Amino acid sequence: MSNKLSSTSTSHRTRGTKNGPERVWTDVILAIKPMYSALIQTREKNHEFREYKLRPDVMRLWLYESAPTCAITHVVETISPKTPGDIRDSSGTGNDAFDAGEGSRYAYPIRALYRLNEPLKRQQLQNAYGMKSPRGFCYASRQMTENLPLAQMERVY
Repeated sequence: MSNKLSSTSTSHRTRGTKNGPERVWTDVILAIKPMYSALIQTREKNHEFREYKLRPDVMRLWLYESAPTCAITHVVETISPKTPGDIRDSSGTGNDAFDAGEGSRYAYPIRALYRLNEPLKRQQLQNAYGMKSPRGFCYASRQMTENLPLAQMERVY
């Protein structure tokens, strides 16, 4: 095994092609419909609901808005997901239905929201970071998270 391969920590890579970009487990790109992204931006939606549980060290959700936007527009800071019955807060869209056990199995609390200075379009995601638009979710590339730090984004809330 070459030094380059042995020095790459598997804790920072996802499965896939060995020539793919190095991934980080703390940042996930989530596909989301623009209407739900809009509800997050206005704070009407304070949890992101998913059928699947992400890795326990996930701290940020990069929102990839599906058509017609086709770009990453925002980043959400989150914590460990809640399960049905744990939210007990009627103020957010979908919270009561989730607590009643309808729909998704996991709810990721939205703790903070950041807006990218420029949306990261599908073609830029592919060309600059070797990543395709997610179908559901994918872990972000290390290069993307380093090139687009939260400190350089507008904090919405």
